[in-house]
Amino acid sequence: MMSFDSWLSSLSYAAGMVLVFSGPAMAEMQRLDDSDLAAVSGQSGITLEMDVEMAADRISYFDDGNGIHLEDFRIGSATDSGGGAFHRVRVNVSDDAALNLDYLVDDRRVEFGDVRLAGAPGLSMGGVFFDHTLEGSLRIRPGGALGGPGYTFDTAYTMTGGRLGYRTNGNEIFLDNMTLDVEALGVTLDVVGETLRLEAPRIVGSYDIGAIRYSGNPLNHGHSRDVTTGAALPSYGSVSGAFDLASTTNINAGGRSGEGLRVDHVTTINSAHFIYRDDGNALALREISGHYRVNDLRLDVTDDWQGRPALGLTLGAMEGEINIGAIEMGGSGRSLGEVNISFLLEGREFGGRPYTNSLYLQGGGHPDAGGQGLRLATEWSLKLADLSYTEDGNRVIFSGLQSWGRGDITVNVTRDEVRNGTRFYDGLRVGFEDIRAGYRINGIRVGDDEAPLQGGTELLLALGFYPAYEFELDGHMTLGAGGASGEGVTVNSDIKIRNGRAALIAAPYDDGAGEVSQKGLWLSDLSYDGHIRDMTVDVTEQGLAFNTAESWSTLDVGNLRLGDKDSGQSFGRFVIQTYETRSGLTIVPGGSGEVCAGGVGATATACTASGGMWQDRGDEGVTVRMKQIFAKAEGNSRKNAFTWETNRETDGSGLAINNTGTRLVLNDIHTSDGGDFDSDGIDDNTFGVRTDVSVDVYQTRVVKKVDGPDALGVSGFRGDEKIMDATAVAGYRYESAPSSADLENRPLGFAVRAQSRFKELSINNVDLVHPVGGAQTAVYGVHMQNFDIKANLTATPIP
Repeated sequence: MMSFDSWLSSLSYAAGMVLVFSGPAMAEMQRLDDSDLAAVSGQSGITLEMDVEMAADRISYFDDGNGIHLEDFRIGSATDSGGGAFHRVRVNVSDDAALNLDYLVDDRRVEFGDVRLAGAPGLSMGGVFFDHTLEGSLRIRPGGALGGPGYTFDTAYTMTGGRLGYRTNGNEIFLDNMTLDVEALGVTLDVVGETLRLEAPRIVGSYDIGAIRYSGNPLNHGHSRDVTTGAALPSYGSVSGAFDLASTTNINAGGRSGEGLRVDHVTTINSAHFIYRDDGNALALREISGHYRVNDLRLDVTDDWQGRPALGLTLGAMEGEINIGAIEMGGSGRSLGEVNISFLLEGREFGGRPYTNSLYLQGGGHPDAGGQGLRLATEWSLKLADLSYTEDGNRVIFSGLQSWGRGDITVNVTRDEVRNGTRFYDGLRVGFEDIRAGYRINGIRVGDDEAPLQGGTELLLALGFYPAYEFELDGHMTLGAGGASGEGVTVNSDIKIRNGRAALIAAPYDDGAGEVSQKGLWLSDLSYDGHIRDMTVDVTEQGLAFNTAESWSTLDVGNLRLGDKDSGQSFGRFVIQTYETRSGLTIVPGGSGEVCAGGVGATATACTASGGMWQDRGDEGVTVRMKQIFAKAEGNSRKNAFTWETNRETDGSGLAINNTGTRLVLNDIHTSDGGDFDSDGIDDNTFGVRTDVSVDVYQTRVVKKVDGPDALGVSGFRGDEKIMDATAVAGYRYESAPSSADLENRPLGFAVRAQSRFKELSINNVDLVHPVGGAQTAVYGVHMQNFDIKANLTATPIP
């Protein structure tokens, strides 16, 4: 039986819930007559119905004297800016002494126009609005997981008509037509010492976001269609998914310094899936499972490391593991394979400097974009992560990923205009200011986590990913709504990198004897200036398609070094300029399929007869189809060119001075179709260089090159085949006559099938430039026509 004190406490809680739903409602009080009173039953509980409209100029929170303000706060109707939102709450006590609330909230908007910090009143973080209709139930029972004064909650609700948006300077991005179903039973709330503990043994639900929309017209606020034209606002696409989770959250008072809040949290993902749709074509992450733990997350109103007022989130540590059972895309729903990542975010030292994990939210964004926006002073320390890719049962692990960095990230919703001298584009603009960061990978493990660490991270270069990279970054990337047609994403970006050091080939930084400076082949003293205009990203019937209207860049490598990234011997300076128009890239699920490796033949019999090895590489894997149209030069900054400079003069500090040595220049490299087929007076350039690369994780035949022990001391004879063996000390052995069982344990590697072709590739001139004599053209007018090059290889990591 519920005690009077417990019942009163629960009723007080229910009243609090009602106030949360209603706010201070204005209503005229009237006397109930006898007929009204006759309809009231104690067993029926209490029903409250009201139209709620609430507004406040400012809601403030203070922490150690530092304040954060929510301004222009409003609760009311989503469709009528001057009306209230309908609320109905039924409250009753059931026979088991539980307090039950059934509620309906219809057409409600919760909104605040600005978020400001008291220490920086001139800067705003922007506004947020949330429209929804909500129907559900909440059941409260006395006694938590530990009994005593705690509570147990059962809740289930459905949200429809949802719209969640972020707004800066009259422009907004919002999630439109949201639905959400959630059920959480047996949720407990307890006070354990000085800790408020919330445990949810199971939370299940599903969600659907009909569109992610953008508006650059202030009059469209909160509307799905343009109020002037009636057309639907452009969409990035739609999202749906489902989840089954369990979590525990501990909340304590006290920030990193003085007042504030501490949160410790654990979540287990029993199952989940996520689907992104673009005009009906899906990119799906399926069979998601995993867990993560957040330790010592502090929330403070404080200052960042530059003394700027901020809302600070500082993290002690976060660890976890996420597994995605299948990544599907395209009309066929084929899978790329399975991905797993384990990670540990925790403070440590990189390059002689300590890094932590912290995020300081500030107002303002980019200074030229207007008064509203977000500035995130960010520092991160990824102490360790392993990323694995499994394809048709074969697994490769990129082991020992570490990353670190610090700098400012700005967020604004912008429109297409030049404002205060800065060019902006339609969409969500993410800016980078003085980001100083880096990452590195230790090596590759093949098969399982206990396999020996091997080299081979340079295989990532085919995907445009360096095995190790340190850099300083400025620039922006703006994500606009709408793709090549209909839904999708349009990207405009300007990126500058300075003081870069990127590895083409890198040895492990820790081979088991402790961390050392990585050796390899390095692009040192690197700078990069890259620009992309109107690159559309779409999920199509074939896969994930990237099509770029125009792009140009300059990669200036001050020294190509061998050995140490700072002091290794230099091959000289290299400058690569690119200028492309109407280029494209499509990522297609599925690799090579059936292949004749080392021979020629379309069948297994024909392949074997030619001396080749017939391989069925399975259904999974990835194929990348590229079309690169190299345009003719349009000035000195927009062209395709290659420069190699040696024998440069040095300054007083011994540093090489660019453009003082001898240079070899391949100038104005461009493609064409070999003629003017549309009779416009200009050679057509629509084919470009087309390259298809299919990548699988697959077994291959590896033979020993010389007699005797190898680098790991494993002995064998020239021509012996390498066989993986978990019982062997080094994880493998050599066999002169492998059995059929041995052949099932051949080494795994990246199996690559590639084809590259073009109609015509031209170099306008090849110059030799002497620091005294100037440029002399050595070759003028190089033309290469009708190339079709095919390659089929398997690269295995070398110990």
